[in-house]
Amino acid sequence: MIRQFQYEDATSCCELIHACVENDPSYSIALREKTKSGETPLSLIERARLFYIAVYELEGRILGIAGLDMNEIRLLYVSPEYQKRGIGRLLLEHLTAMVPQDLFADIFVYSSKQAVGFYKACGFIERGPFTFNLDGVPLDTVFMTFPLSPTE
Repeated sequence: MIRQFQYEDATSCCELIHACVENDPSYSIALREKTKSGETPLSLIERARLFYIAVYELEGRILGIAGLDMNEIRLLYVSPEYQKRGIGRLLLEHLTAMVPQDLFADIFVYSSKQAVGFYKACGFIERGPFTFNLDGVPLDTVFMTFPLSPTE
């Protein structure tokens, strides 16, 4: 079941995000530590005040989390042991359905290198590399877009 993030989900969601970060071979050790130290229950609650966050819950356990800010996917993680079971695609479809097509032509994401294949399989198009600087630690991403309405 997909539902809106609630504050009491913050600890479980952070643990899920940390597990995904640990399992991403494209992240350096420094980037893993930087990301995990910045992703706390309090920071997640603050982010939920700024943009929409949804969770995928099954039998009381949160297996996925996704966030949308206007037409930008701000986070999308699925518990490592539940990946490749359609949860990420369901969360992505949920977010995509929320973007008003009369305001935005597409939805976009800065994908980790590890997740590029997932986004491509969901119809996203690679637009090019982009590196963020997290206080001196580089985060290499791939900018990707998905058209919200078919091209004529």
